[in-house]
Amino acid sequence: MRHNKAAIAALILALAGGGLLYAQPAGGESEDLPEVTASGSTEAKLSPREMVTESERLIEEMGGMHVRVLTLQGSARKAKDVIKLNCVNEKLLAVKQLLNIADDAKVELTEAIAGGDSPSQVHQYGQVKLAHERTLAERDNAEGCIGEEIVFVGPTQIDVDGPPMPDDPTDDGEDPFSVTNARLFERAATATPFGSQ
Repeated sequence: MRHNKAAIAALILALAGGGLLYAQPAGGESEDLPEVTASGSTEAKLSPREMVTESERLIEEMGGMHVRVLTLQGSARKAKDVIKLNCVNEKLLAVKQLLNIADDAKVELTEAIAGGDSPSQVHQYGQVKLAHERTLAERDNAEGCIGEEIVFVGPTQIDVDGPPMPDDPTDDGEDPFSVTNARLFERAATATPFGSQ
């Protein structure tokens, strides 16, 4: 039985491997394929000086977002809400990492400009731009962690208007269980076979 399972597994691997080998192009060269870009890439049509200026502006905005998340962390800490604090701390960590990524990309952008490497310039500017967008999303998520506080302003009063109820027992003004109406009720029969006592 063990040999049969091993033979079946080997057959499946051989067929899968053969399919992979069959899928390779014969000459090893690719034909005219359309260009495909991954999502999250950004195209920069800026001069190197504009890239540096824009990168500095984006990193400055990211610093402001970092301060805002720190403020949210302080408010969660002041409220002594552990769940909110953990949520904000997670977002704060992501903002710090993205800020580091953007700073490193700006340094690499400056080096690429000095070296005249245009593809690297575009790539590094794209890194700063994407880090800024992700930081914006993380800041918004941190705002969502705190959320609006539910404040109790007082007891709720509900007034209901509806159709009149026919033969409403609460509407006749007479309480059937009052002491004056107690004589209207008959004494209940004794339910024992031995008679009343």
